[in-house]
Amino acid sequence: MLANPLAVFLLLCVGVFLSGWTLKAKGADIRVTAAVHGPAVTSPAVIMAPANRQHFKSIPITVSGSCPVNAAYVEIFRNDVMGGSALCDGSGDFQLSVSLFSGRNDLAAHVFNVTDDEGPVSPTVTVYYDAPNPPPPASHQPNSGSSSGSSGAGSNTAVAPLSLTTAFLYKGYYIGQKVVWPLRIGGGTPPYALNVNWGDGQSDVISRGVAGDFNISHTYSARGGYKNSYTIKVNAADSAGQKAFLQFFVIVNSQTAVGPVGGIFSKPPPSLPGSHRWLWLAWPAYTVVLIMFVSYWLGEREELIKLRKKGLLKTRRT
Repeated sequence: MLANPLAVFLLLCVGVFLSGWTLKAKGADIRVTAAVHGPAVTSPAVIMAPANRQHFKSIPITVSGSCPVNAAYVEIFRNDVMGGSALCDGSGDFQLSVSLFSGRNDLAAHVFNVTDDEGPVSPTVTVYYDAPNPPPPASHQPNSGSSSGSSGAGSNTAVAPLSLTTAFLYKGYYIGQKVVWPLRIGGGTPPYALNVNWGDGQSDVISRGVAGDFNISHTYSARGGYKNSYTIKVNAADSAGQKAFLQFFVIVNSQTAVGPVGGIFSKPPPSLPGSHRWLWLAWPAYTVVLIMFVSYWLGEREELIKLRKKGLLKTRRT
């Protein structure tokens, strides 16, 4: 019975920790509350290039087209995965560089207004990336006396394509404020090397030993160009030579020009979906342990009561 108070204390601590992380995760997923919505986008963007069923042998490719009325920016999706974002220019057009998956890619332009309200999705344009054959996976040299076919286990394991993704918001930063942006890299053959071009003449080289989520960060010393924007381009490569590319933009302006609270500047940073997936496993595990502990305590209590009724257990008097 001496261990019960300690066990209760530990369970309470774990519960408080999980509750804190859950609230934090939910808070990070909320974009804007009580927002004033901008003018709605009622028609889709149109992808003018590349042509439907066009083949490519290198990446990234240029995707361009026209924006509808009230559109602020577009996101290009490849096979339902966001591949980049670009502002609509003064002529009502967009253009950005996009990476492709090996084989078939169904491109679609998702269009948004200044408050991230999405309009209709564009018609799909299908293109193909005829990727070069990846190098064969490294195999272990057989020991002397062994046959040439006894290479190490897993030497013929297929390698997933390299992927580089992010979440996007039409978000502003002030001059001198640190820009922190989430990225996710996966597939390919680690380690990974990334080059981040921040669009202001500065760049960072990043090395990642394993797949997963990570943040890139930068501080701008001047306002951006068109609509105060900077275009960020990220090139990634794995140890086998596979490549991936990502392009998006941020808005940077002075606080005196915007004011203390200014729409896109007060938004929380974007959050990658699935970043808190471990909570879906932690809460059921915690609940099972709690139920087991309570069941054990109730069972022990019932047994003690039965023993006392039968006179087999005497109550110690002080």
